[in-house]
Amino acid sequence: YPGLAPRILSYHKRRQSAALLIEHLAGLTFEHILLHESRGLLQETLGRLSQTLESVWNETRTKKPVCASYMRQLAKRLDDVYSIHPEFRQGDIHLCGRQVPAFNTLVQQALVREAQLCAPFSVYIHGDFNVDNIIYDPVEKRINFIDLHRSRYMDYVQDVSVFMVSNYRLQILDLPLRRRILELSREFYRFSAGFAEKSGDRTFEIRLALGLARSFVTSTRFILDKSLARAMFMRSRYLLEQVLATEPGQEKSFRVPVREIFVG
Repeated sequence: YPGLAPRILSYHKRRQSAALLIEHLAGLTFEHILLHESRGLLQETLGRLSQTLESVWNETRTKKPVCASYMRQLAKRLDDVYSIHPEFRQGDIHLCGRQVPAFNTLVQQALVREAQLCAPFSVYIHGDFNVDNIIYDPVEKRINFIDLHRSRYMDYVQDVSVFMVSNYRLQILDLPLRRRILELSREFYRFSAGFAEKSGDRTFEIRLALGLARSFVTSTRFILDKSLARAMFMRSRYLLEQVLATEPGQEKSFRVPVREIFVG
C-alpha cells in the first residue's frame, strides 16, 4: 500500500548491529489530536483513518480464513501481567454455594471455544495499532502508519481491539476529555461493525470480545495505576464470562456490550 508507511532511505548492517534511516513524516499522532486538538480535526482524522483502513482491508483481503488465537496470545503474557499485578492471580472461589472460576480457568475455557471462531477472511494488518502509531497530516489530508514490524496477514479484529483499548488505557482523568476518548472508541466500533456487516463477517462481535479481553489484560503490563489496571482486568473478565455464557451455535447473535465496557 504505497505511501502508507514511511520510506526507508538507507539501511546498513554490521555484524549484529544495524542502522535504519526512514522518511520524516509531517503531521500529528492520533493520540495528540485526540487529547489536544479540536473536535473538528478529530472527526476529520477519524474519518480519514476509517477510509484508509477500509481501503487497505478491501485491497489486501484474501479468501483464506485465519485464526488470531487471542486466548493463546493472552495465556503467553499472563505471567508478565502477574509479575506487575500479582493481585490478579487468584484461584477458583466458592461463594455462597456458587463457584467463581479463576481468570486462568476462564482463559482456558475461552481458548476451547475460540477454536471454532476463525475469521472468514484475512487482511494485512498493522499488528501494533496503538493511537501513537498513527499519524495524520491535516495539510495533505493523509494518514501514515509507523512501527509496522508486526504487520502481517491476520484477522482485522486484532487491530480493531488494540486500537480501542489503546484509547481506553490513556491515563486521563479530566471528565470531558475522558468522555471524548470513550465516545471515540464507540465510533470506531461502529465503523468496524459496519465493515464486518458489509463483508458478511457473522462472528465479528464475539471475536472482538475475545480480542478486547486479550488487549485489556495484556495492556496492564504497562499500567502502574492500580485502579485503572483493575478496571481493565475486570472488563476482560466480564467479556470472557459473556462469551462463555453464549450457547454453542448462537455465536452469530452475540453482541459486544460496548457502551457498558467503554464507560468510566
